[in-house]
Amino acid sequence: MIEPSSDQFCQNKPARSFRQRLDGLVQMLQFGWAHGGSLKDAVRLFHYLALKPSLVFRGWGSYSSQRIVSFSIKATGGARFRVYVRDNGLEAGTIAEFFSAHSTKVPAELPPLRPKVIYDLGANVGIASLHLATLHPDARVYGFEPFPPNYEVCVLNFKNLPKAEVFPWAVGSRSEVKVFECNEDPRGGHLQSTPCNPRLQPQKRIDVQVYSIADLLQVRKLEPPEFLKIDVEGAEVEVLKGMGEAVQSVKRIFVETHGAALKEECLKWMRERGFKIWPSQDPTALWGDRR
Repeated sequence: MIEPSSDQFCQNKPARSFRQRLDGLVQMLQFGWAHGGSLKDAVRLFHYLALKPSLVFRGWGSYSSQRIVSFSIKATGGARFRVYVRDNGLEAGTIAEFFSAHSTKVPAELPPLRPKVIYDLGANVGIASLHLATLHPDARVYGFEPFPPNYEVCVLNFKNLPKAEVFPWAVGSRSEVKVFECNEDPRGGHLQSTPCNPRLQPQKRIDVQVYSIADLLQVRKLEPPEFLKIDVEGAEVEVLKGMGEAVQSVKRIFVETHGAALKEECLKWMRERGFKIWPSQDPTALWGDRR
């Protein structure tokens, strides 16, 4: 994962030296130049990735979290995307987190894989789905994002992918309608029944449709996944429990875990089903692969 260029998290991190700050600015400038679809987009990427966060942190600017901004970017393999994010200080950085040449999201040691179908569970605004589509251009990508503001932006980003579709559903251990708590955090929220960060208070509660992966195949008639990306704010184990026979098709799993106990449960589940665990630079992330 790329070290964020923004100053917004400095309160929670040791102060960086001038050289570290300069290196971060240079890295974001290089990213904008390499991946901006035009000179204008390169400048705007640098502004939103590096300059604006510093200005906001110092009180010289502000975010407009309801405003959607877009950039033309050049991705791996010559792909070009029109990428949409909200002006909230987090989502623009996700573009660099996934698309920079310095990104370590995917372990380099993972064996080659050509999945036919990818499920992105907890798709947020769809940046991870775009990245997965560049790594696996022949795959059909299904995204699942129940938080309405995220889903709105995700739909825009999925327009880049003709073989992809995004749904406003959560995924869990069984199919039902459940309460979803929308947090003050711009990343979204979580199902009411799952663990959450006690520092984040829900702003409102909504009902969302939840499907198990087994029912996505049997009821919604989706193709079985070969690659699962799971980032569901504490419901990771519930997703795994709801796979049923669909687990037979899965060759690779990425899980973003939320807590040590959940990480251990996910590890146990993956190992019992023959997945080899691959190391990740992110201590909360798990990569599993089997053939």
